[in-house]
Amino acid sequence: MGSFGRQLWNYRNFLVAFLSPLLLLPLPLVVSTSEAKCGFVVLLMALYWCTECVPLAVTSLLPVVLFPIMGIMKSEQVCQNYMGEASIMGAGGLIVAIAFEHWNLHKRLALGILLLVGARPALLMMGFMIVSAFLSMWVSSVGSTAMMLPIVHSILEHLRKSEAEAEAEEKQMSRVSQDLHLTQTKHSTEETRTVFSAVEEEPNPEELCHTEAEQLKQEQKYVNLRKGMSLCVCYAASIGGTATLTGSFPNLILKGQIDKLFPENGGVINYTSWFLFSFPHMVLMLFLSWLFMQFMYLGFNVKQTFGCRKASTSERLVYKAIKIEYRKLGRMSFPEWCVLVLFILLVLLWFTREPGFSTGWGSLLFNKDRKFVTDSTVSVVIGVLFFIIPSRMHFSCYKFGSLNISGRRKWKAPPALIQWNLVQSKMPWNIVLLLGGSFALAKGTEVSKLSIWIGQTLEPLKNVPHVALSFVICIVVAMLTEICNNTVIGTVVLPVLASMASAVKLHPLYIMLPSTISSSLAFMLPVGTAPNALTYSYANLKIIDMAKPGCVLNLLGILCINFALHTWGIGMFQLNELPPWLNITTTPTPNTTMFP
Repeated sequence: MGSFGRQLWNYRNFLVAFLSPLLLLPLPLVVSTSEAKCGFVVLLMALYWCTECVPLAVTSLLPVVLFPIMGIMKSEQVCQNYMGEASIMGAGGLIVAIAFEHWNLHKRLALGILLLVGARPALLMMGFMIVSAFLSMWVSSVGSTAMMLPIVHSILEHLRKSEAEAEAEEKQMSRVSQDLHLTQTKHSTEETRTVFSAVEEEPNPEELCHTEAEQLKQEQKYVNLRKGMSLCVCYAASIGGTATLTGSFPNLILKGQIDKLFPENGGVINYTSWFLFSFPHMVLMLFLSWLFMQFMYLGFNVKQTFGCRKASTSERLVYKAIKIEYRKLGRMSFPEWCVLVLFILLVLLWFTREPGFSTGWGSLLFNKDRKFVTDSTVSVVIGVLFFIIPSRMHFSCYKFGSLNISGRRKWKAPPALIQWNLVQSKMPWNIVLLLGGSFALAKGTEVSKLSIWIGQTLEPLKNVPHVALSFVICIVVAMLTEICNNTVIGTVVLPVLASMASAVKLHPLYIMLPSTISSSLAFMLPVGTAPNALTYSYANLKIIDMAKPGCVLNLLGILCINFALHTWGIGMFQLNELPPWLNITTTPTPNTTMFP
């Protein structure tokens, strides 16, 4: 029986893939309405996504097959959703991230920040979290975590060795001073030699036990420190990804869903508006997480952390090791400067296109009558420049040329900053398909009127206080994202929340915005996010090592999100008022019930 159960478990993906459509098939057969047919597709894709019985990208292609077959949408209409503005913007941002990593700018930035914060353990923890969060705002959270973990462990090993050497040296100096004192008090040289030989031949048992206990205590200290520092890296990477629109894929899904479901929203979610809302929240969450992790793994001593004291020997040695690693990188090269300038230019163009508090360059130059230029335009322009600008400015044939048959040198131009083969190997194309599948699913629920049916079903929730509704949604999403991919959670949940907002007469961003950020804050389990899984494996952690601090940080994240929502979020997005574009695409029509 046990062997049969194990074999059944091994074939679980095939069983789920074949049995799920069969079990759900009565829904569109018995209830022959467009809402029921679309509900079949939504439930089937949700099951496939949550169980990952087939790859996520393959599941994302199901609307191309099922929507036309069931008469919900034409095939060409479905395919148009797979390359929208949010997908292009994400692809452009990923090209910049690939160039950033290719020329090692992320490592230079990390070591530079660590040199600024210093080598005290609490400040080192802060430095690791700042670097991980900042890098995750622009590059993938997995990439920043993979880069930071070896640096963290190397620095901690330097700290452990240097502290052990300093303690050994201190004990040796203490013994020398005791011996000198002993020789001064003894009158006879022979007696002194006898005492010395006795001390050397018969060590004190109490002293040996004390030394062993100190060694065990020191080892346990660094085991806990290694756990805390490693967890700080992956937690900060998840937190940092929420600060920018391209930092986490659920953020792009929210923008795409808002644009698809409410096309007349006037660009309420763009790079600037998202950053102005999410960056202060990220800073607050990062600071509270650092305080808690410091208290849990280091103890909270304000004088020890921030006091003006002389650095210990071990701290000076660690700082010297970081400086040596930074010097190994050498001076910034021409391609590094080019990547840095293009990156800064990208961020500036994103921020100044439509800043909100003044007229941006987009409205002044291109968007006078109609909206022609968007954030995706900027990301593509900068992305193309990476393939045009050369990686060196030295065009001499002696540098890049090669000898031909006649012995003459042929001119050869230097390569561009990045090559397409590099982008093709590092670009997560499955995420592009996943984004497209989410947008196609949202469009299908709108066309089939399933969103209206869901909204009417959830209409009794309008009697629930809005603050409580926001908290409950954040808690549910945070629990789901611990066991399921956060991109999947955003894909499935956001269309439902949009329908709920229309039903309860609530600003859609009031519940869609906090749920999107909550889906990125998975701290308890290794399967929650890719940085969690990487840290769990690299640092040899146990589930309980991640679950204990993760539970507290989940609660802190929910509190921070709702604090941001009900303070500056209300003022930024006018969340206490119904927007004029709310019911443009969700006006009820006759016969909108799923079951006749």
